[in-house]
Parts: sequence; C-alpha cells; structure tokens
Amino acid sequence: MGSNETLLAAQLEAILNSPALYPPPEGAIPDFDNPSNSNRLAMGVIATCMATTTLFALVRCYTRVCCVKRVRLEDYLALLAFGFYIAGSCVLITIPHGIGFFVYQWSIRLKDIEGFIYDYVLATILYCCALMLIKISILLEWAHLFVPRYARNLFYRICHGMIFANALLYIAIIVVINFACTPRERIWRRWVPGTCININAFNLFITSFNLIFDIIILALPHGVIWKLSLSIRQKLGVSVVFSVGLIACVCAAGRVASAFNLSSSLDTTFAYSGYLIWGIAEVTTAQLVFYVPALPIAFRGLGLVSILNTLLPPKKRKLGGPQNLLSQGNQRHSWPQTARRGVPIGEYSRMEENIGVSLTELEPVKTRSEHEQIQHEESAMYNHHGILRTTEIEITTVRESDPSVSHTQHDEHLHPWLDV
Repeated sequence: MGSNETLLAAQLEAILNSPALYPPPEGAIPDFDNPSNSNRLAMGVIATCMATTTLFALVRCYTRVCCVKRVRLEDYLALLAFGFYIAGSCVLITIPHGIGFFVYQWSIRLKDIEGFIYDYVLATILYCCALMLIKISILLEWAHLFVPRYARNLFYRICHGMIFANALLYIAIIVVINFACTPRERIWRRWVPGTCININAFNLFITSFNLIFDIIILALPHGVIWKLSLSIRQKLGVSVVFSVGLIACVCAAGRVASAFNLSSSLDTTFAYSGYLIWGIAEVTTAQLVFYVPALPIAFRGLGLVSILNTLLPPKKRKLGGPQNLLSQGNQRHSWPQTARRGVPIGEYSRMEENIGVSLTELEPVKTRSEHEQIQHEESAMYNHHGILRTTEIEITTVRESDPSVSHTQHDEHLHPWLDV
C-alpha cells in the first residue's frame, strides 16, 4: 500500500512539473525559467486605467461635496464600485510575480498555472461586483437627470427595469463563477478529478450581456437630449459628454472578441491575459460614463470657465456646461413642483376668463450689468435646476368687482401653483 502511494505521488509530481500544454508547437522550445511575456505592456495598461479612474472619481467627489453640496444614493454605490475596482486591479498587479501576462502555456509548468487561474477568477468576481454597482449608479443618475420630478414615464420605467435585470443577472454570474466546478477546487486546479460547466460558453454569455447592456445605456440619454429645445451645437455639446459610453461599448466588444478567441484557443494562459486586459478596460470606461458628466461643474467650481471667458471675444462669452444646457432645454419639466390639488403633474389648470382681472402695468424693475450677470450665472450653476438668469418684475393689477364671482373663487384662480 505504501509503495502504491509513493508511486502515485511520484507520478503526480512528474505530471505537475510537465508543460501545461503538451506537446508544444513545432519549433517551440519550452522555457520554464525565463519565458517571454508582455508584463510591461499589461502593467502599463493597468496603471493607466487605475490613474484615470482615480482622477475622475476625485473630480466627481469634488463636484458633489464642494459644488453641488448634495450626495445621492448613486454616489455611494459608485464609491463602493470604485473600491471593488481597485481591489480587482490590485489582484491583476500580482500576476507578474507569478507566471506573468501573455506567457505561452507550453512554457509554464502545470503546477504554476494554479496561481494564475486563481487570480483570474478572483479578479473576475471583483470586477463583476464593480460593474453591477456602477451600472446601477449610472441608471439612477440618468433617471435623476432626464426624468421630470415625480414623473413615472417610459424612460423612468426602462431605467429601473434595467437596474433590476442588471442586479439579478450579475448576482447569478457571481454565484456561477464561484461554483463552476465540482469539487470547487477544480476551478483553479484543473488536474483534480471532477466536472465543470462549459466555461467558454459562460464567458461568451457574460461578455455578450455586458455589450448589450452598454449599448442600451449609451442610447438612453441621447433620446432625451435630441428632443430638448436647444440648438444643434448645444445638443452636440451635451451629447459628447454623455458619449463616453461609446468607448465602453468598444471595450465590451473587444472582450466579446477575446472570449471567442478563448473558446477556440488551446493556449488558455495567453488567451486569458487578453481577456483580463479587455476586462479592466471595460470596467474603467464604465466608471468614466458615470464620472465624466461632472467635469463641466468642476470647471466652473475651479473658475476655469471664467478664465476662458476672459480669453474669448465678448460675443462668445458666458460659456455654459452641459448641465446648464440640459436645464435650459428641460425647464418645462422643472416648474411644477407644487401642483394644484386635484390637477395631475404635467397638466394645465384653466383660469376663468370672467374674473374681472386685467394687467395694467408690467415693467422690469431691476436688471443686472454684464459683470453682475456673469457672477450670478457662476453661482446659479450650483442650483439643481441650473437657472442661468432671473428678472424681477412688478405687476400691478386692478380688480373690478363682479358680484357673480366670490372672493374665494377669485383668489383660488389667481395663483393655482401656490396651492399645495
């Protein structure tokens, strides 16, 4: 019995020290000690993605805390997503200390591949958590920006339906990744006897789902932007800010392509390296979709818009950010915060024509100079509704007595928007 166990241990040791892909291609010589790799390229991509995401996350925090001075649920979810993103990226940073990125599998011992697969699974789980949270944050942000207050229109229902589908599917993906093999140890130790699901088909499903979801998120705001009462130039300016999702779609498509390559390649370590690099690019751009729209507010808060205004001709001054343009085009959605009792929001209340009220005088009593107006615009951009200009007027009315109309009825129709 003891000799059989010794023989089995020796055979297992010989198998673990053999190339992870055997036989190697014709003319290829395995190099276990110093295999060729692309660690510098991979680390450069990871460092660039982490630095870019961190910079834009700080900009978003600055605008919410110092400029807008309002923090909503999506901001907390995005902060949590950023934590998962950093954790997953730190896992990828440890891979060069093992077999490295883009190493041919025939130059890796079978026993050394365990650490690479374990890091791959862990990073994938962390990135799935980050994608789930950041996409929920994006959809909540879209609902706040593009849906009139207290409204429950089609855009609102689409956003919240996608939030539910996004959370449900990502939770299912995380569970499947954790229990893809029986026994579970076989996930990263492929020589252990057992069974696994079709990993390649599962990767294709994940990447295809992410691509479809990213395309929908990209298209959602533009349907509203191009219906606003803005000039073509203003619409283009706002659309550019909300078009970062196009880069996310490109990265998601690249990950789909890498998943197809993974399913048809026997060199899994080399193919998985490309899959991971496309993965961090996708998570990075998904977070930028949430962070980039805060840039115009940050520019105003730091005074950069005022500096640019001084460099422009007078006729081209008063630069505005996308948030202000959205407010201009969407002002019709911002007026009725206190609707009249019994009148649904979004509908008009008809005033009686025979109440005996005539406007006898309507004149502006206060205007602002150009310098005061610019200062007022810079302070008003912090307001949630983005009011860029106010004019104070004084209205003098003469009430003619009409015995057919009571004072109660008269007063009720004068200011219906004041009834709460």
